[in-house]
Amino acid sequence: MSRPSTRRSPGRPRSAATTAPAARPAVLGWGRVDLTGLTAGTGLPLLVGNDATLAGVAEARTGAAAGHATALHLLVDVGIGGALIVDGRPVAGEGGSGGEYGHMPFGDRSLRCPCGARGCWDLEVDGRALARRLGEPSPADPRAYARRVLDRARNEPAAARAVEEVVAALAAGVAGLVNAHAPGVVTLGGLAAALRAAAPGRFAEVYADGLMAFHRAGPPPVLDAVHGEDGALRGAVAVGLDRITTESALADWADRYGRRGC
Repeated sequence: MSRPSTRRSPGRPRSAATTAPAARPAVLGWGRVDLTGLTAGTGLPLLVGNDATLAGVAEARTGAAAGHATALHLLVDVGIGGALIVDGRPVAGEGGSGGEYGHMPFGDRSLRCPCGARGCWDLEVDGRALARRLGEPSPADPRAYARRVLDRARNEPAAARAVEEVVAALAAGVAGLVNAHAPGVVTLGGLAAALRAAAPGRFAEVYADGLMAFHRAGPPPVLDAVHGEDGALRGAVAVGLDRITTESALADWADRYGRRGC
């Protein structure tokens, strides 16, 4: 995101929003990043949101989950993140760190995640999991590696088996979260949709098996996200607009511009 400019419309911009990964900096070995420079000197509040969370907001507002009061969004990239969206707003948790589903203990307890915890779901659903199952070195770029393995799986039995195992791990975790949250719909973004598409039968089987009996009678549909790579940016726009369309913000806007028009 570039630094906002107030040159063309002085006084008009009311907020700035941007996306950032939450747990992935720890996973990738990144340090802390100060984003305040994005709005330095503008007087604008800076709203920073997790990319998976903001993509979930976009799906709930105008995407595959639109019309559902409660939606669960999951995004596989480097590990897996997501958000529970209720009435179009994410359940952020204390300190805004809710939705770190990749660090739930759905995985192998013998594996230590870079986040510090053992048995994280993160380690079962991305390129690192595929490499481990194929006996190949852990990739420097798990996302690009996963794409290559998905291509290989069309003609290579070992790659196809590895993909099925990862898809099963994905589906089992989705079922567990449905049991916990009872959403009306689940949306899949990033690599999650491509993984499911590579082994849809296996996904459906494991998802159904993992659901409590009363959920199995009418399971929440699992849909592909529709906003793709733009999901997080669309969500950032949505929360930025939320910031300026609250009752107090609207009153302030009317005081400033009501007599002059917008």
